[in-house]
Amino acid sequence: MTGHEAAAVGSAERRIVVSAVLLMLCAGFNSSLLHLGVRFVGAELPTIEIVFLRALFTLLMTAPFVFRPGKVAWRTNNLPLQLLRGSIGVASMWSWYYALANMPLADAGVLSFTTPIFITIGAALYFRETVGPVRSSAVVIGLIGAAIVLKPGFETISLAAVAAVGSSILWAMSLLIAKDLTRFDSPITISFYQPLMIAPIAGLAAIPVWVMPSGGAWLALVGMGAVAALGNFCYVQALKMVDASLLMPADYVRLLWMVTWGYIFFSEVPGWSTWLGAALIVGSTLFVTWREAKRRAET
Repeated sequence: MTGHEAAAVGSAERRIVVSAVLLMLCAGFNSSLLHLGVRFVGAELPTIEIVFLRALFTLLMTAPFVFRPGKVAWRTNNLPLQLLRGSIGVASMWSWYYALANMPLADAGVLSFTTPIFITIGAALYFRETVGPVRSSAVVIGLIGAAIVLKPGFETISLAAVAAVGSSILWAMSLLIAKDLTRFDSPITISFYQPLMIAPIAGLAAIPVWVMPSGGAWLALVGMGAVAALGNFCYVQALKMVDASLLMPADYVRLLWMVTWGYIFFSEVPGWSTWLGAALIVGSTLFVTWREAKRRAET
């Protein structure tokens, strides 16, 4: 390869990385808007109803792409595993939406970043992956960061904070099952079946507590479905283009949006424990992601 060809290849690779980072930033922005919408409608609607309607609107907006002529993304080769992931997804979303509606957005955002830590723990249990002392130390540091955000010993730990951590654990389980499902189904099938399984399960659970949404809530819910679909598309496309380790720093920009929305709309100002916990969690998850990428490159 000549020097000119090598430069052209390098330039093309840089453009791909930049495009992937921009897509991840777009995904994070849309995700923050979804979380803001949950906070607003959470004051009016039961949490499980929000889970159902969000999944329903996401399905309606993604169905045209799944059912295009010649596509078979609606077929799965492992329905029981898809159903299990859907059930876990309902519990994870319910816990997360409850947390968003009942605690500062910044604190909820910080605790949501513990998911990679629980994925590392789950991978060791679910896939029998070896977790060495270095990665184990990073996991412990991340858990210490979560404990600082929870502030045990300084004040009573809120149920919403427990729900946020529980949601991260459940979402880590969902992602590990998704990884297992790649042996049977395509990524688009796996993405489609998540809301497809969540909607009926959450819908049945919402019947006893159903509250008819107001006009403003309907508009917010439609918007939440739209930003969720767009955010998921950007996220998946970004991961297709480059390795996840390159995208993690861009994903953490989502925390800045959460802080911004919390300050503008709810006058929430994060305290020292939030920032210190965030530094430990973000640092440890970045290290775990980098180590995972390095391990894969060596195998």
